[in-house]
Amino acid sequence: MIDTATSSRDACYQRLRNLFSSGELVWIESEEYNNEGMFWRVTLLCRNTSGRWERRRYRYDVLSAALFFMGATPVSDEEAARIRRTAPRLATGHSQPARIV
Repeated sequence: MIDTATSSRDACYQRLRNLFSSGELVWIESEEYNNEGMFWRVTLLCRNTSGRWERRRYRYDVLSAALFFMGATPVSDEEAARIRRTAPRLATGHSQPARIV
């Protein structure tokens, strides 16, 4: 199952990368793999179209290779600064079309 989780994580991150313009600043706040349902839950920190920080939640279904947007919530500048100091960055840019449901 570890191989499935690792390879599906890579596929999930590739889908997420495709959502953003190259060089856009995005951090991976959290990720969780659900082995029973075979899906990833990923929470990202990024700026919205107004330039404000927000937390975006996604679910990646391993079997269908579909990425689902699960909502967004605003984040204060202080909380965003804390997340940016501790969370890993998501490399961004388009390499293949994303499938978002």
